[in-house]
Amino acid sequence: MARDASDIPNGFNTEVVQNLVYKIEGYFSDLDHERGVYMKRCRDIRDRIGAVYDEADGRGVPKKELRKFVTARVKLEAARKVLADLEQDQRETVQMLAEAFGDAADLPLFEHRMARVRDNGEQQPQPEA
Repeated sequence: MARDASDIPNGFNTEVVQNLVYKIEGYFSDLDHERGVYMKRCRDIRDRIGAVYDEADGRGVPKKELRKFVTARVKLEAARKVLADLEQDQRETVQMLAEAFGDAADLPLFEHRMARVRDNGEQQPQPEA
């Protein structure tokens, strides 16, 4: 049975619209709560990391340099993951691009090749100027 449009302001049932809006607002509230919980957990973890850096400083390991070293390791691992997710033919193409650009030695993809060169006493390829 069709409803008379004059019974429904602007063509929408007020009760239905309000119910939907309240549900959506409730979910946004849930998101805000979860964001707060997540941020507190992250803050707690960052505090623990800071405590380890303080421990390092107390043991004679320079905090600033340790921080840079850890950051570099995290970024290298991220680069390795990007390259590991490539198909073999894509990986070969990336190798060719890196060699053409002159950055091959900087890619984690080439670490094994560079280590082999060092182990064999061969001269490392020099980037073109």
